[in-house]
Amino acid sequence: MNYFFLGLSAMLFAFCLFVMKKTVKYVFSSDKKIFIIVLFLMMTILLYGYQFFNSYFVNNFSYTINRILSYIVYYYLAFVIYGAMIYFLVSIIEMIFRYKLNFNLYKPAFIIIFIILGIGTFYKHNTVITEYEIDSMGEISVPMNIVLVSDVHLGYINENTSLVKMIDKINSLKPDVVLIAGDLIDMYLEPVLEKNMLNELKNIKSTYGTFFTLGNHDIYGRKAAILTETLRNDAGTIVLRDEKILLNNEIYIAGRDNFSQKPIKEILAGKDDKPVILIQHTPDTVDETIENEVFLQVSGHTHKGQMFPGRIFTKKIFKIDYGHEKIENTNIIVSSGYGTWGPPIRIGSQSEIVIIKIK
Repeated sequence: MNYFFLGLSAMLFAFCLFVMKKTVKYVFSSDKKIFIIVLFLMMTILLYGYQFFNSYFVNNFSYTINRILSYIVYYYLAFVIYGAMIYFLVSIIEMIFRYKLNFNLYKPAFIIIFIILGIGTFYKHNTVITEYEIDSMGEISVPMNIVLVSDVHLGYINENTSLVKMIDKINSLKPDVVLIAGDLIDMYLEPVLEKNMLNELKNIKSTYGTFFTLGNHDIYGRKAAILTETLRNDAGTIVLRDEKILLNNEIYIAGRDNFSQKPIKEILAGKDDKPVILIQHTPDTVDETIENEVFLQVSGHTHKGQMFPGRIFTKKIFKIDYGHEKIENTNIIVSSGYGTWGPPIRIGSQSEIVIIKIK
């Protein structure tokens, strides 16, 4: 574990103590304080235990227990994050108006935290269809409807039911091509295989097929090879790993593994002058994509920050962290993703499926 995650863990622990202290001191009556302290300590221990020893839980507990624990742990994590922000804001207000306020702001603040979690849950489950139109400038003879999804994060939280809903929405858009831009899997492949989630992908209906490239979560834990084999053999999905394929003698679809060191130029070597759609999970090589005159790059990874204030950071890290931009002759589309990582909530972003209409 690197120093960044150690620092992040230490900061989160400080948040837990801060939220516990404010909640115990200002929200609950004295006869409930011991119970609330014990509850906070138990939840904090569970949070850290589940994070640091996650593989133990996966290997020794049932799918149902892990699913329940995932919801408990990640909602508590979200409660602590937003609790720390709201309580800090209340503390600032109290410092400014120390002698003018004659009521306890922490009690309504406590309720506001749960309202935020409720709103975030709604936006996680309320998937929007985002549409972009791209002019091929005559490079493609027949209009093409492309559906893009990313960051499905299949596992204990995003499971079969969520996947079936996604597939139904995809099919309703009548796509010619479906692109899955990485992070199909969350942290572990075991629950995905146990519940045969990947088999559902066979139900996607499109003219030319479903194309997938690996994201960072698809690679963590050395599961890339098994995932690739399962998708190719059992899920009717074309997995592109630093390779390209000519589609309908009209356009190339290329896929680049996350963390790949292979230059785009090498992946596209030998192609003719037909346009290229590049699937790359993380939008961190936009300049290289433009340099190689790729017609369209589709990406995910950023979740559009997923939880406020996350997008403040994704906008700083990535040249394009969300949406559609055309730079020179290259179109870049970054999706906020379908699923979630960690807490199953979205604040400041929304679950989405993208349809790209190329004319």
